[in-house]
Amino acid sequence: MLSAEIRNRRAGPSKASMTRVHSIVSDATYKLRRLPLRAKCFLITAAVLSFYLYGSLFLSLSKNHLTEESYLQTDKCPACFGHSICMDLKDGLVKMKGWSRLKFLDFVNLKNVHLGHHDGLDKPVILKKLAHNAEWENVDNKICTDANRPLGCDVARVLDKMKVTNSIQREGLQPKHLKDLNYMFSCPTYNLIDRIYKYYKEKVYPERREMMFRDKLQIYATAMVNPEPLILQTFPKSEGWPFPEYFGACGRFIVVSNEGEPLNNYYNSPWHKRADLAYQIMKIAERLTNHGNPYGLYWTDLSYENLVVDDAGRVTVVDVENVVVVDRTAIQRVKPKGYDDLLEANFDDCGGKNCLVFSTEDLCSHKESDHNYFAACRNLLSKYANEGDLGMPDGLLHDMPNYARDDHDLEHLLNECVHPTEAQGRMKAKQKIMDALDVLRNIQDSKYVAKGERI
Repeated sequence: MLSAEIRNRRAGPSKASMTRVHSIVSDATYKLRRLPLRAKCFLITAAVLSFYLYGSLFLSLSKNHLTEESYLQTDKCPACFGHSICMDLKDGLVKMKGWSRLKFLDFVNLKNVHLGHHDGLDKPVILKKLAHNAEWENVDNKICTDANRPLGCDVARVLDKMKVTNSIQREGLQPKHLKDLNYMFSCPTYNLIDRIYKYYKEKVYPERREMMFRDKLQIYATAMVNPEPLILQTFPKSEGWPFPEYFGACGRFIVVSNEGEPLNNYYNSPWHKRADLAYQIMKIAERLTNHGNPYGLYWTDLSYENLVVDDAGRVTVVDVENVVVVDRTAIQRVKPKGYDDLLEANFDDCGGKNCLVFSTEDLCSHKESDHNYFAACRNLLSKYANEGDLGMPDGLLHDMPNYARDDHDLEHLLNECVHPTEAQGRMKAKQKIMDALDVLRNIQDSKYVAKGERI
């Protein structure tokens, strides 16, 4: 049994501490009461915002929004991209990574592009909505208006009430329905539509060969928003096209392979590395032009952001929204004036900024064009390539070493590729550029130049 003296000795400090705490709380309460009304409102607002942010952060980190139909907007289908990967998403096999997990930050993610991982495939992926939220809203409004319904209507129910979709139901999906919806369909043909059908992964009944009316509506709706899902399916990576692998769609999202970091991250890489990337870019230009015979695919928008580089140093085109698809068999059959002549792209300084001057009508009426080589040289590789806003002037091949300039005449060849001084000069220069880059990408030290050694 403790004596009263010991008990009091132990209780003393505790009582003193409680007294001090009570004094501090009372003092804080008194000061808070004396604050001006505006300051009180500010503190209350800050507290509410802090609670909201911490709550949103906790929910975002603990919840997989890709399992929610409302987030994927599957209720909008067939005014969507498809449904082929929905089961994987709903089963939680695909998860967002990094900042993409924080749903409350979506308002600053204007491009609606998210990093993710597919646990079933054990691969990093990219999830894309392929349009700003405002653009999707405009598409929905267009569907409602064309179907004579009020804004905010159920687009899934009224998509087939549009004038054009009534025509599709009667006649089938035809080139006239797709014409000029986007660059992909600058000059659509029956052959191209048949190819889309052949590779289309988003059919209602994948096991059947025939296309249902709903499938055709979905293709049309996709073309209204962004043709990228159609490009990636119709010209797949598995057949050598320099695009990401298309894993599937669910509602208004598509899932594709993550092919690496943006090209602009390599702007200051060692010269031999940049020469290798430039070589690959020129080979991609060649592949887009010739690989898909009878189809030619042409860049209309090319910048560092359109290309990425993986860990192995391979370059991939990741933004294909603005690609023109040309069917050479249709041109050969119709034989428009000058169709067999090489179409040479025209140079424009554009005030010292990046740009591409082109005519889709000309691209669609010629079997051959040097446009892709022009785009690569003009907007990426040569001194004319100017991403001044990003602090990247003079192109990817800036600060060219003397042995590249003198021994391989590379600077002159790039200028000729951009602004040729003779007929078909660009086609003559492009092969010499690729030959030079093929050598230069294997030279890591200038001492090997004199010895003529390759490493």
